[in-house]
Amino acid sequence: MKFKGNKKKIEIIYVVLIIFVLMFLGKGAFKYFNNSLNRVFYPIQAKIYSIGESVKEKIDSIQKYHVLLQENSKLKEELSGKTILSEQIKYLKDENRRLRKLLGIKGEFAYDFKIGKVSFHQVRELYESFSISLGKEDGIRKNMVVLSGKNLIGRVDQVMNNYSIVQMITDQDSVVSVLDQNNILGVVRGNRNGDLYFEPTSNYEVDLKVGDKVYTSGVSDIYPKGLYVGYVSEVDKNEKDPLKKYKVKTEVDVFDLNEIIVITGDKKLWQ
Repeated sequence: MKFKGNKKKIEIIYVVLIIFVLMFLGKGAFKYFNNSLNRVFYPIQAKIYSIGESVKEKIDSIQKYHVLLQENSKLKEELSGKTILSEQIKYLKDENRRLRKLLGIKGEFAYDFKIGKVSFHQVRELYESFSISLGKEDGIRKNMVVLSGKNLIGRVDQVMNNYSIVQMITDQDSVVSVLDQNNILGVVRGNRNGDLYFEPTSNYEVDLKVGDKVYTSGVSDIYPKGLYVGYVSEVDKNEKDPLKKYKVKTEVDVFDLNEIIVITGDKKLWQ
Protein backbone atom coordinates (compact mmCIF):
# COMPACT_ATOMS: atom_id res chain seq x y z
CA MET A 1 0.00 0.00 0.00
CA LYS A 2 2.87 2.25 0.82
CA PHE A 3 4.42 1.59 -2.61
CA LYS A 4 1.19 2.49 -4.32
CA GLY A 5 1.08 5.77 -2.41
CA ASN A 6 4.61 6.63 -3.47
CA LYS A 7 3.85 5.78 -7.07
CA LYS A 8 0.86 8.07 -7.03
CA LYS A 9 2.98 10.91 -5.66
CA ILE A 10 5.57 10.35 -8.38
CA GLU A 11 2.84 10.50 -11.04
CA ILE A 12 1.55 13.75 -9.60
CA ILE A 13 5.05 15.21 -9.67
CA TYR A 14 5.42 14.15 -13.32
CA VAL A 15 2.10 15.72 -14.19
CA VAL A 16 3.12 18.97 -12.48
CA LEU A 17 6.47 18.99 -14.29
CA ILE A 18 4.77 18.29 -17.59
CA ILE A 19 2.37 21.18 -16.93
CA PHE A 20 5.30 23.51 -16.11
CA VAL A 21 7.13 22.40 -19.23
CA LEU A 22 4.03 22.93 -21.35
CA MET A 23 3.44 26.33 -19.76
CA PHE A 24 7.04 27.34 -20.43
CA LEU A 25 6.91 26.08 -23.96
CA GLY A 26 3.47 27.70 -24.44
CA LYS A 27 4.72 31.04 -23.14
CA GLY A 28 7.68 30.86 -25.52
CA ALA A 29 5.45 29.84 -28.39
CA PHE A 30 3.02 32.68 -27.58
CA LYS A 31 5.89 35.14 -27.38
CA TYR A 32 7.26 33.86 -30.67
CA PHE A 33 3.82 34.06 -32.26
CA ASN A 34 3.25 37.56 -30.88
CA ASN A 35 6.65 38.73 -32.18
CA SER A 36 5.85 37.28 -35.58
CA LEU A 37 2.52 39.14 -35.64
CA ASN A 38 4.26 42.35 -34.61
CA ARG A 39 6.77 41.97 -37.44
CA VAL A 40 3.90 41.54 -39.89
CA PHE A 41 1.57 44.29 -38.61
CA TYR A 42 4.09 46.87 -37.35
CA PRO A 43 4.65 48.53 -40.78
CA ILE A 44 0.88 48.74 -41.23
CA GLN A 45 0.41 50.17 -37.74
CA ALA A 46 3.26 52.62 -38.34
CA LYS A 47 1.67 53.77 -41.61
CA ILE A 48 -1.73 54.16 -39.96
CA TYR A 49 -0.13 56.14 -37.12
CA SER A 50 1.75 58.32 -39.61
CA ILE A 51 -1.45 59.00 -41.57
CA GLY A 52 -3.29 59.78 -38.33
CA GLU A 53 -0.60 62.23 -37.26
CA SER A 54 -0.66 63.86 -40.70
CA VAL A 55 -4.45 64.23 -40.61
CA LYS A 56 -4.22 65.64 -37.09
CA GLU A 57 -1.60 68.16 -38.21
CA LYS A 58 -3.78 69.19 -41.18
CA ILE A 59 -6.81 69.60 -38.93
CA ASP A 60 -4.73 71.68 -36.53
CA SER A 61 -3.44 73.75 -39.46
CA ILE A 62 -6.99 74.33 -40.74
CA GLN A 63 -8.14 75.36 -37.27
CA LYS A 64 -5.16 77.71 -36.92
CA TYR A 65 -5.87 79.08 -40.42
CA HIS A 66 -9.47 79.86 -39.47
CA VAL A 67 -8.30 81.52 -36.26
CA LEU A 68 -5.76 83.60 -38.21
CA LEU A 69 -8.40 84.41 -40.84
CA GLN A 70 -10.80 85.64 -38.16
CA GLU A 71 -8.04 87.68 -36.48
CA ASN A 72 -7.01 89.10 -39.86
CA SER A 73 -10.61 90.00 -40.70
CA LYS A 74 -11.04 91.66 -37.32
CA LEU A 75 -7.79 93.61 -37.76
CA LYS A 76 -8.91 94.71 -41.23
CA GLU A 77 -12.22 95.93 -39.83
CA GLU A 78 -10.43 97.84 -37.08
CA LEU A 79 -7.95 99.28 -39.59
CA SER A 80 -10.77 100.19 -41.97
CA GLY A 81 -12.65 101.88 -39.14
CA LYS A 82 -9.55 103.83 -38.13
CA THR A 83 -8.88 104.78 -41.78
CA ILE A 84 -12.46 106.00 -42.24
CA LEU A 85 -12.27 107.92 -38.96
CA SER A 86 -8.93 109.41 -40.01
CA GLU A 87 -10.40 110.45 -43.37
CA GLN A 88 -13.44 111.97 -41.66
CA ILE A 89 -11.21 113.92 -39.27
CA LYS A 90 -9.09 115.12 -42.20
CA TYR A 91 -12.22 116.15 -44.13
CA LEU A 92 -13.62 118.04 -41.13
CA LYS A 93 -10.28 119.77 -40.57
CA ASP A 94 -10.09 120.77 -44.24
CA GLU A 95 -13.70 121.97 -44.19
CA ASN A 96 -13.05 123.90 -40.99
CA ARG A 97 -9.99 125.51 -42.57
CA ARG A 98 -11.92 126.47 -45.73
CA LEU A 99 -14.85 127.89 -43.75
CA ARG A 100 -12.52 129.93 -41.53
CA LYS A 101 -10.86 131.27 -44.64
CA LEU A 102 -14.24 132.19 -46.16
CA LEU A 103 -15.44 133.80 -42.96
CA GLY A 104 -12.15 135.70 -42.77
CA ILE A 105 -13.16 137.44 -45.99
CA LYS A 106 -16.16 139.00 -44.27
CA GLY A 107 -14.10 141.73 -42.63
CA GLU A 108 -12.79 142.94 -45.98
CA PHE A 109 -15.91 142.19 -48.03
CA ALA A 110 -18.26 144.98 -49.03
CA TYR A 111 -21.25 142.72 -49.69
CA ASP A 112 -23.80 140.70 -47.79
CA PHE A 113 -23.38 137.06 -48.66
CA LYS A 114 -24.27 133.46 -47.84
CA ILE A 115 -21.97 130.47 -47.78
CA GLY A 116 -23.25 127.32 -49.47
CA LYS A 117 -21.91 123.95 -50.52
CA VAL A 118 -21.47 122.51 -53.98
CA SER A 119 -24.04 119.72 -54.02
CA PHE A 120 -23.52 118.31 -57.52
CA HIS A 121 -21.01 118.78 -60.33
CA GLN A 122 -21.12 116.67 -63.49
CA VAL A 123 -17.82 115.71 -65.07
CA ARG A 124 -19.07 116.49 -68.58
CA GLU A 125 -20.11 119.96 -67.36
CA LEU A 126 -16.97 120.60 -65.33
CA TYR A 127 -16.51 124.13 -66.66
CA GLU A 128 -20.14 124.90 -67.46
CA SER A 129 -22.38 124.60 -64.40
CA PHE A 130 -22.93 123.01 -61.00
CA SER A 131 -25.62 122.97 -58.32
CA ILE A 132 -25.39 124.49 -54.85
CA SER A 133 -27.22 123.82 -51.58
CA LEU A 134 -28.93 127.23 -51.47
CA GLY A 135 -32.29 128.07 -53.04
CA LYS A 136 -35.41 130.22 -52.76
CA GLU A 137 -35.82 129.23 -49.12
CA ASP A 138 -32.42 130.81 -48.46
CA GLY A 139 -33.25 134.05 -50.28
CA ILE A 140 -31.30 133.18 -53.42
CA ARG A 141 -32.40 134.82 -56.68
CA LYS A 142 -31.44 134.52 -60.33
CA ASN A 143 -28.26 136.38 -61.41
CA MET A 144 -26.78 136.61 -57.92
CA VAL A 145 -22.99 136.47 -58.18
CA VAL A 146 -21.12 133.36 -57.04
CA LEU A 147 -17.51 133.34 -55.81
CA SER A 148 -14.97 130.73 -54.78
CA GLY A 149 -13.11 132.61 -52.08
CA LYS A 150 -12.32 135.97 -53.74
CA ASN A 151 -12.42 134.48 -57.24
CA LEU A 152 -15.42 135.06 -59.50
CA ILE A 153 -16.83 131.73 -60.61
CA GLY A 154 -20.23 132.59 -62.11
CA ARG A 155 -23.81 133.60 -61.45
CA VAL A 156 -27.00 131.91 -60.30
CA ASP A 157 -28.85 130.79 -63.43
CA GLN A 158 -31.77 128.73 -62.07
CA VAL A 159 -33.33 128.80 -58.61
CA MET A 160 -35.36 126.03 -56.97
CA ASN A 161 -36.72 125.84 -53.41
CA ASN A 162 -33.65 124.31 -51.76
CA TYR A 163 -30.96 124.36 -54.45
CA SER A 164 -29.78 126.44 -57.41
CA ILE A 165 -27.83 126.00 -60.65
CA VAL A 166 -24.77 128.18 -61.20
CA GLN A 167 -23.56 129.13 -64.69
CA MET A 168 -19.77 129.36 -64.65
CA ILE A 169 -17.87 132.17 -66.38
CA THR A 170 -15.93 129.44 -68.25
CA ASP A 171 -19.16 128.30 -69.95
CA GLN A 172 -19.09 128.94 -73.71
CA ASP A 173 -22.22 131.12 -73.45
CA SER A 174 -20.78 133.30 -70.68
CA VAL A 175 -19.64 136.87 -71.39
CA VAL A 176 -18.30 139.13 -68.61
CA SER A 177 -17.27 142.79 -68.93
CA VAL A 178 -13.77 143.24 -67.46
CA LEU A 179 -10.85 145.60 -66.94
CA ASP A 180 -7.24 144.57 -66.77
CA GLN A 181 -4.96 146.04 -64.11
CA ASN A 182 -4.03 148.85 -66.55
CA ASN A 183 -7.72 149.76 -67.04
CA ILE A 184 -7.97 148.23 -70.52
CA LEU A 185 -11.65 147.51 -71.07
CA GLY A 186 -12.87 144.33 -72.70
CA VAL A 187 -14.88 141.16 -72.21
CA VAL A 188 -13.88 137.62 -71.32
CA ARG A 189 -15.61 134.67 -72.92
CA GLY A 190 -15.62 131.06 -71.79
CA ASN A 191 -14.84 128.08 -74.00
CA ARG A 192 -15.74 125.05 -71.82
CA ASN A 193 -12.13 124.01 -71.21
CA GLY A 194 -11.43 126.04 -68.08
CA ASP A 195 -9.80 129.00 -69.80
CA LEU A 196 -11.14 132.44 -70.70
CA TYR A 197 -10.31 134.70 -73.63
CA PHE A 198 -9.95 138.45 -73.24
CA GLU A 199 -11.30 140.54 -76.10
CA PRO A 200 -10.48 144.26 -75.84
CA THR A 201 -13.28 146.62 -76.85
CA SER A 202 -10.66 148.57 -78.78
CA ASN A 203 -7.38 147.30 -80.16
CA TYR A 204 -5.81 150.73 -80.19
CA GLU A 205 -2.58 150.61 -78.19
CA VAL A 206 -3.71 147.47 -76.42
CA ASP A 207 -0.77 145.54 -75.02
CA LEU A 208 -1.64 143.10 -72.27
CA LYS A 209 1.21 141.10 -70.79
CA VAL A 210 1.40 137.65 -69.25
CA GLY A 211 0.64 137.96 -65.57
CA ASP A 212 -1.67 140.98 -65.88
CA LYS A 213 -4.64 140.60 -63.56
CA VAL A 214 -8.21 140.96 -64.80
CA TYR A 215 -11.22 142.19 -62.78
CA THR A 216 -14.90 142.81 -63.43
CA SER A 217 -15.45 146.30 -64.87
CA GLY A 218 -18.80 147.07 -63.24
CA VAL A 219 -20.27 147.74 -66.70
CA SER A 220 -22.94 145.15 -66.04
CA ASP A 221 -26.33 144.66 -64.45
CA ILE A 222 -25.01 141.51 -62.79
CA TYR A 223 -21.35 141.72 -61.81
CA PRO A 224 -20.18 144.57 -59.52
CA LYS A 225 -16.83 146.21 -60.16
CA GLY A 226 -13.57 144.84 -58.84
CA LEU A 227 -14.20 141.09 -58.55
CA TYR A 228 -11.12 139.08 -59.45
CA VAL A 229 -11.52 137.05 -62.65
CA GLY A 230 -8.04 135.72 -63.36
CA TYR A 231 -4.70 136.57 -64.95
CA VAL A 232 -3.36 136.70 -68.51
CA SER A 233 -1.61 133.35 -68.97
CA GLU A 234 -0.79 133.50 -72.67
CA VAL A 235 -0.55 136.06 -75.49
CA ASP A 236 -0.95 134.65 -78.98
CA LYS A 237 -0.43 136.62 -82.16
CA ASN A 238 -1.22 135.05 -85.51
CA GLU A 239 0.71 136.45 -88.49
CA LYS A 240 -2.46 136.33 -90.60
CA ASP A 241 -4.48 138.03 -87.88
CA PRO A 242 -3.21 141.40 -86.59
CA LEU A 243 -5.29 141.05 -83.43
CA LYS A 244 -3.62 139.39 -80.47
CA LYS A 245 -5.45 136.69 -78.51
CA TYR A 246 -5.18 136.88 -74.75
CA LYS A 247 -5.83 133.76 -72.74
CA VAL A 248 -6.96 134.39 -69.17
CA LYS A 249 -6.67 131.66 -66.57
CA THR A 250 -9.02 131.56 -63.61
CA GLU A 251 -7.53 130.54 -60.27
CA VAL A 252 -10.58 128.47 -59.31
CA ASP A 253 -9.74 124.79 -58.84
CA VAL A 254 -12.91 122.99 -59.95
CA PHE A 255 -11.55 119.71 -58.57
CA ASP A 256 -11.40 121.22 -55.08
CA LEU A 257 -14.65 123.19 -55.24
CA ASN A 258 -16.55 122.52 -52.02
CA GLU A 259 -17.92 125.75 -50.53
CA ILE A 260 -18.98 128.85 -52.43
CA ILE A 261 -20.04 132.42 -51.61
CA VAL A 262 -23.24 133.89 -53.02
CA ILE A 263 -23.39 137.69 -52.93
CA THR A 264 -26.92 138.36 -51.69
CA GLY A 265 -26.84 142.15 -51.64
CA ASP A 266 -25.03 145.46 -51.41
CA LYS A 267 -26.03 149.10 -51.54
CA LYS A 268 -25.43 149.27 -55.28
CA LEU A 269 -27.17 146.16 -56.52
CA TRP A 270 -30.18 145.18 -54.46
CA GLN A 271 -31.10 148.04 -52.15
